[in-house]
Amino acid sequence: MKQITSDGQDFRDFVVFGGCAVCDGPMTVRATPGTMRGWCARCGWISRPVLMHGNGRVAVSYPPRAAA
Repeated sequence: MKQITSDGQDFRDFVVFGGCAVCDGPMTVRATPGTMRGWCARCGWISRPVLMHGNGRVAVSYPPRAAA
């Protein structure tokens, strides 16, 4: 379902079950035009997933953003 923020930007919220790369828990994702953000309620991991699609498939990946 399409939702609108107070500043007029549309967004979508959905859950990817087994989508957490850390604990394999459910990942709650918010998608807005130009960005996606995810949060795992089980372990607290916050991510910026990337949605990839092609050949009739859709995949969510978590590319590294930094190195320690």
